[in-house]
Amino acid sequence: MKASSNNEDPVPLLTSSVLSGLLSQAVKTSSKNTPQLDEALAQLFTYLSTLAKASDAGLQDIAVREYSAVLRSTKSRCIFWKQRKETLSPLFDILRAAAGSAKDTDSTLYSGGASIRTTDGGISGGVGLQLLYHVLLVIWHLSFEGELVGEALQEYVYS
Repeated sequence: MKASSNNEDPVPLLTSSVLSGLLSQAVKTSSKNTPQLDEALAQLFTYLSTLAKASDAGLQDIAVREYSAVLRSTKSRCIFWKQRKETLSPLFDILRAAAGSAKDTDSTLYSGGASIRTTDGGISGGVGLQLLYHVLLVIWHLSFEGELVGEALQEYVYS
């Protein structure tokens, strides 16, 4: 899946949603180690990371919801973790914005503009409670791989 130059292009957004559902089922039901599944997950995570880096809270929420849908298996969490520089960093940027420790002046919500996709109230940095919940849910999914992510996850927390 190639990222469109326009993050709001509906075809890649809808495709990623369908792929997330299919891949979520595939990793739960597949007992075999398939390189095609690994590659599909890696490409999906790459695309979703571009949405997570967007300044639009609605696109960020789409990304973290789809991450959460797929991260229900050890295999997908390990692939997500291997790509942590592109997948996890934007999530911690969102958390920092919510905590008020990042200046997110490009955000449509922070600058006073409304996003058509979000209806919930925001907290510091223009991060909505729903988005914050989904980011924390993704991090919680990773906590099931304690041996793999345990100490390295602290680098993100304290950086």
